[in-house]
Amino acid sequence: MAAMGAGRRRVLIIGSGRRIRNNFLPAFAQRRDQFELVGLWSRTREHAERAASPWGVPVVDSPAAVLETVDTVVVSVSTTAVRAVLRELAERAAQLTVVLDTPVFGQAAHLPAMATLRAFARVVVAEDYMNYPQWTLARRAVADGLIGEVRSVELAHSGYRYHGLALIRSLADFDHVTVATRRRVGADVHFGFRLRHGVRGRIFEPYDQARGTTTITGEKGVITDSAQVGGGHGPVHVLRPRGDARPDGYLLDGLELDLPALPALLDAEVPDRSLFNALKTCGLLEVLAAVTGEAFHSRYTYQEALYDHLTTAVLRTSPLLVDPVAGAGRNIVDGLDDMFAGLAWARGIVARPAARRGGTRRREPA
Repeated sequence: MAAMGAGRRRVLIIGSGRRIRNNFLPAFAQRRDQFELVGLWSRTREHAERAASPWGVPVVDSPAAVLETVDTVVVSVSTTAVRAVLRELAERAAQLTVVLDTPVFGQAAHLPAMATLRAFARVVVAEDYMNYPQWTLARRAVADGLIGEVRSVELAHSGYRYHGLALIRSLADFDHVTVATRRRVGADVHFGFRLRHGVRGRIFEPYDQARGTTTITGEKGVITDSAQVGGGHGPVHVLRPRGDARPDGYLLDGLELDLPALPALLDAEVPDRSLFNALKTCGLLEVLAAVTGEAFHSRYTYQEALYDHLTTAVLRTSPLLVDPVAGAGRNIVDGLDDMFAGLAWARGIVARPAARRGGTRRREPA
């Protein structure tokens, strides 16, 4: 990497999988003026060296070897390993920003680790799908009043699980779900969401890049990435890339979004050379903007990410989900976060007298 500049964040990467190789390392390469990669660690050194070598990133023997010298840690490991990694980082949590790859945790049994997340200076969840360039431009158009207030967002084979719900809610001021349903329609599974202030969301699975379409319907028009969508709800505004095989931006009527990094990302020596993967890295660049300052993605806290994951996970086991506290401006994850933090505080109160007793106990002579 380039020589360290003033104000750059010093980063340790934990993990060496495809996500690190395809997206994180190329994204950091585009932001050399803001980040210095101090080291990369993985349980298998061979894997670590394979990931780090093309980018000139040092491989470290353990996170502890450099932890005192960094202020940001990227964690991209299996969901079963996340809690152990967080515990290893805990002693410097107050000085660290941690960037967690999605999902934050893999199952409900992992949720008590939320109390650990509270200890970090900042937690940024690397949910890139809602930050794809086309959706960033769509949100800008909505904010400019192009289609009036959003009424519904439909992801027809173009989103899935927590990624899809994150995108839907990002177009509705991150409103929370009051009622959600799941039903099978032929070979498809339809998920429906009603948000607190009336926006409706739909996700049709399975996910299929080749035929997937996204439609955002407002009170006076429609934004879509498909030219086949009808105009029953007013004028149709089509999102499209600027350029064909090698786009360098996105267009939506008179609005343009420049993507100066996209050509370089398409040329990057990564396992996945597709446009889809390059767009994922563009989304990750928006995540990194939340590490260095206040950006749109800063609003997507770890509580919001856990909410999306828990909501869609429960909905896969039940045809109906009702959140009784969403209507009051809170949601179930807020309550769980408070509960686990309270339990952690109580355990600390109980442990301190025991530790003091243990510290003053006299040793018996041998």
